[in-house]
Amino acid sequence: MIGLGGGFILSRLVLGKIETISLTARDIMRGDISRRIILNATGDEFDHLAGSLNAMLDRNEALIASVRQVSDDIAHDMRRPLARLGQHLDEAMEASNADLRNTALVRAKAGLHDALEIFSSLLRLAQIEAGDRVPDSQVCSTKNLLEKIENFYKAVAEDHGHTLIVITPEPDIMIEGNRVLLVQMLSNLIENAINHSPKGASIVLSAVLKKAEIVFAVTDTGPGIPAAERERVFEKMVRLDSSRTIAGNGEAVPIFRTGR
Repeated sequence: MIGLGGGFILSRLVLGKIETISLTARDIMRGDISRRIILNATGDEFDHLAGSLNAMLDRNEALIASVRQVSDDIAHDMRRPLARLGQHLDEAMEASNADLRNTALVRAKAGLHDALEIFSSLLRLAQIEAGDRVPDSQVCSTKNLLEKIENFYKAVAEDHGHTLIVITPEPDIMIEGNRVLLVQMLSNLIENAINHSPKGASIVLSAVLKKAEIVFAVTDTGPGIPAAERERVFEKMVRLDSSRTIAGNGEAVPIFRTGR
């Protein structure tokens, strides 16, 4: 009788814990992806199992949220370039002569290129956020990166009445990251400084090594970002209201680390 009673109590306890896991799984299947299995704080095998399942559910929820965010970003940021593309194609169809039609088609092609760039940037950001490694990572020379940016934008800055100063690290610093994304990050920051600084501004691009971390800095003598907006600029693809009339897609910032 004692053995039967002990077996019955033990089976009820085990079945109760299994039923708790089963009920949680059914709630998740019904759409409540935030549900988690309650731990009993006993440290037994069921608590270990529940902890592993909760960790898996946390990871799945993060991935689902990432997919939803990418979908929202694509829907929001692709709307404008696609609308422009449709407008330019309409202009090409309604053009009365070949010159007007060719001009509209050139603008349509540029709009399509902008849309593809936004789409590619959003996908690369999703890849970075979903994993722990930068896609197509490689070892790059910091000095070469900065010199490439200088060659691209020195004349552009002068055309806008600015002075671009690039300070390369000595000795050179090798970093691991996606070269294309690194160039895009620095280019975006330089273009922002060129577009939003008054004539005669000095724009400085530099890189320094601080405690095994490399810090890229773009500074200028312009008005800067309003204090109330400084946290928003770290959001994906964000553009401040005062910049809506200026061409651009917001920032796409890559992750990188020092190679040595």
